[in-house]
Amino acid sequence: MKKPIALLLALAMVLSFAACAQKTDSPDATKPTGTTGPNTPQKDPAELHEIYRRESYTGEKDAVLAAADTVVATLGDAQLTNSMLHFYYWMGVYNFLSTYGNYVGQTGLDPSKPLDEQKCASNDGTWQHYFLDNALNAWHYYQAMAEECDATQTPLSADYQKALETFYDDMTESAKENKFDSIDAMIQTDMGICTTSKDYYLYTETGYKAHSYFNKLFYEIEITDKMLEDYFVEHEASLAVNGITKKSGDCCSVRHILIEVDTKKTADDWEKCRQEAQKLLDQWLAGDATEDSFAQLAKEHSADPGSKGEGGLYTGLTDKTSFVQEFKDWYLEKDRKAGDYGLVKTSYGYHIMYFSGTEPIWEYYCRECLTDEQSADAVNKVIEKYELKVEYDKILLDEIKLIEDK
Repeated sequence: MKKPIALLLALAMVLSFAACAQKTDSPDATKPTGTTGPNTPQKDPAELHEIYRRESYTGEKDAVLAAADTVVATLGDAQLTNSMLHFYYWMGVYNFLSTYGNYVGQTGLDPSKPLDEQKCASNDGTWQHYFLDNALNAWHYYQAMAEECDATQTPLSADYQKALETFYDDMTESAKENKFDSIDAMIQTDMGICTTSKDYYLYTETGYKAHSYFNKLFYEIEITDKMLEDYFVEHEASLAVNGITKKSGDCCSVRHILIEVDTKKTADDWEKCRQEAQKLLDQWLAGDATEDSFAQLAKEHSADPGSKGEGGLYTGLTDKTSFVQEFKDWYLEKDRKAGDYGLVKTSYGYHIMYFSGTEPIWEYYCRECLTDEQSADAVNKVIEKYELKVEYDKILLDEIKLIEDK
């Protein structure tokens, strides 16, 4: 399987939030199952969504290059060009392949064949139609959220601002490391012949703005005790089916900062890792030693990508949580109380631990469900403010090999 540029995939993971909140006006584009076969539509063309009225959107290289700046969709004053569309399209493809991994064949997708030659069972067309529809919906979501970010003057995080400031330097270094003559040459390998570093910068900036505004919406949500109780009463039967009752016990919330050990893992490596963790813990203790200051240190120093952005926070932890045993043993220790801290050694390195507290499992799950519902509603209200207009006849996509030649 082809391995896309690491920097691009890293951004894709950052931008993979709130996908469940996106709406689609084409037939069921959320079920990735399909079969290979002819791409001739089964319905009368007049009955099809407009996206399916073209059997293929793939163009010759010269035509794709010539159409790079052609506007194919609008959202208010915002415009999506063919070159920008390639980022949303191919990033969606790579994320799909990364998600399903060795099981991608079970979805009906054959990465060795062109996407416009494979029927997708979940829609009226091909896998190219599937990914194109998702790409347009993704741009609708990101652009609408970015517009609201600008309108409300929502600030970007320090990490995002720094990433944009060093964008071209980082990309130049990445191109050198991957032995490309230029940034554009590196990008075009995975995103198509018509794409440029300017496009990628805009794609990145739009994603950061969208993410920032989503966080604003998310953290403005307030869940009261009455809302939790009402939700539990309304869904008590379905919660019980999943083993969640008011007698299910408590779950834990923990923050941690991972200091990774060197890959060689010699005795000296472990000692250096421990000393670094202890130094950071001592730094926190020398300050105000609050949960907020711990969270800030986690954002700055933790090597755990799964929790770094949330200040090292993991919630809903129980004895059944799939974490390494040493980590679990620490938060499950008898008489553990809010504010406890310490160092834990695991196979990954040393973890600086902070115990945030416990809450009843039923409250945790009800809060999660209510928060998901309210954040999805808030996002959909934003999306509905901005009408997406697409000119399908102007779209041209570059074909990229997903299986490297041996």
